[in-house]
Amino acid sequence: MAGEDPHTTTGDLTLTDHLLRLLELLATEAPAHACDRLLTRARARPQDLHRLDHARHLARETAGHTARRARREADLASLVDTARELTRPARPEATLALLTRRARLLTATDLALTVLHDEDTGEAVVRAADGAVAARTAGHRIPARLLPPAAPGHPPGPFSTTDLLAARPPAGPTAAEPAGHAAHTEALDALARAESLHAVLGVPLHTGEDHLGYLYVADRTARHFTPDEVALLRSLADLGAVALTTTRLLAHVRTANAELERAGVRARAGLRDAIEARGAQDDLFRLALDGIGLDELLARAAGELGGGISVHDPAGERLAAHGRLPRTTAADLDRVRLNAAATGIACPTADGTWVVPLTVRSEDVGSLLFHPAGPGTEPPEQLLLAHARTVSLLLMMRRSTATEGQIRDDLLEDLVACDGPPPERLLARARRLSADLDRPHVVVVARPGTSAASLVDGWAAVHARRHRGMKTVRDGLLVLLLPGQDPAARAEDVRTRLAAATGAPVTAAASVSPRGAATVHRAHREAVRCLEALLALDTTGVSAAAGDLGFLGVLLADDHDVPGFVERTLGPLLDHDSARLSSLVETLDGWFRAAGSPSRAAELLHVHPNTVSRRLERITQLLGPDWQRPEQALELQLALRLHRTRALLAPAPGGPRPPDTARAVTAR
Repeated sequence: MAGEDPHTTTGDLTLTDHLLRLLELLATEAPAHACDRLLTRARARPQDLHRLDHARHLARETAGHTARRARREADLASLVDTARELTRPARPEATLALLTRRARLLTATDLALTVLHDEDTGEAVVRAADGAVAARTAGHRIPARLLPPAAPGHPPGPFSTTDLLAARPPAGPTAAEPAGHAAHTEALDALARAESLHAVLGVPLHTGEDHLGYLYVADRTARHFTPDEVALLRSLADLGAVALTTTRLLAHVRTANAELERAGVRARAGLRDAIEARGAQDDLFRLALDGIGLDELLARAAGELGGGISVHDPAGERLAAHGRLPRTTAADLDRVRLNAAATGIACPTADGTWVVPLTVRSEDVGSLLFHPAGPGTEPPEQLLLAHARTVSLLLMMRRSTATEGQIRDDLLEDLVACDGPPPERLLARARRLSADLDRPHVVVVARPGTSAASLVDGWAAVHARRHRGMKTVRDGLLVLLLPGQDPAARAEDVRTRLAAATGAPVTAAASVSPRGAATVHRAHREAVRCLEALLALDTTGVSAAAGDLGFLGVLLADDHDVPGFVERTLGPLLDHDSARLSSLVETLDGWFRAAGSPSRAAELLHVHPNTVSRRLERITQLLGPDWQRPEQALELQLALRLHRTRALLAPAPGGPRPPDTARAVTAR
């Protein structure tokens, strides 16, 4: 006390002096232990000590109120600063980060989390975390079944626990525990274990009727949250919910404005292109009516569009081109062309080439390909379509002025019917059609398994144009004259493609015409004989070349080595049967007659199915693993029939019939 003699003992002081000293300590904001020392050093009557203790208690209460008031003022100042920062325009991620960090600082906790509901999945997602040490905290998803239930019209209340890890959720809410406490505890269990959280306080984020999620703060030690801390966090959550809602609305507005701006740019550009294209379309139509050629038109289009351009017919054959275009794969081109034809607009391929369908009165007349000179640039769409319409007009005019396809069909019909050197008039017609008949060609004769003649004729026309050949129909058989020297490959190609187009099996045979027009008739006759042999053997749905099966065309003529063919084809089986008195040839013949069914073959041969299976395994060992492939299977069937026929027509004089032949005859 002021003016007090420092040498005066505390026993000389009265109760009033002690009370004044206590007030001095309170006024100077002395620590609590100074007041305790004053009480222990005081020497007074017992009743005075009781009054001094009560005065000390009041002093502590007064100091506590002052400290809490100061803390509340500081918290309110921080809350005002936070509200000011939240009102600034920002993206949702920045708003969440600011809200989470301020929550941790205001409550002086170890961790703060902002958990928002996902409207699509119904889950809750940790969208922001401040003070996290686990890598999976940010982005952690809480299943919808674990979320606290929210009653309609009643916003959820706060949640707090002193030690989340120590207290497990009971089976249901108790009287001292609000509903939803267990749900909060279960939902946060994984996060609490990952972050070692004990004390947790959570308050809802809601604006009006919209419940956005929760704002959590937590300590890694057990503690109690005071009502002031709960109220402060709720105020911060209310500010954050409003700011987050506003930020989301602003983000939606920005996105909508950007999309409107882009739409306006596209609309203005489209209008400008449409005006320019309309003027260009009139000029192009005038040029087309004046007789401009396709090459000249493409040169003009390439110059105006800035790039390489080409025109293709419906079969994909290039009709004309100008400039350079990348080599686009056939599969990619077909896919994009179908998409463009379906939508009626230009579509790009993987390499940046634009494909425009060419149609006249809904009829497909081809496609136009354009590749811009600059990488990653798009052509002016309206101008490109204007050129495409003009090209379609030119192609239709060319089709109406000359029926080249029909003329070429008539030429092939005359070449097939001409037995001997063709007359000069046929050769002249071929030269006018630019048909180079001096080089080798292949004649393919095919029998489709469908009665849809228009479908077969349409496919044949496209195939002939694609390969620069000719086509016609004679006696119900499709005849194709195609450049090349490999009849087997041509026959198989026609068979597979025509079968895929019609959805029915196709049998095809082919023969080579080595000297062009002079040998077309002979090649056609050989191909027809080969086809008739295939049909006689009931081997439909296969292909063959007359050069490989020529002996069938003349039905065992002397100029063909029938015994040698049988020996080359069935030799390993014949030798095995002769050496071991087995029945492999008989089994193979029965298997073919049973259409490849081991059980049916066993019935025909009167043996057990297991016996047939063992014999087929031995046949595979002797003939190789490919004996069931169509080509080798056909040769085996032919060899079996020839072997059986030769044995019946010319048996060994005076000798017994071979075992396999006898069994074959008996089986039949």
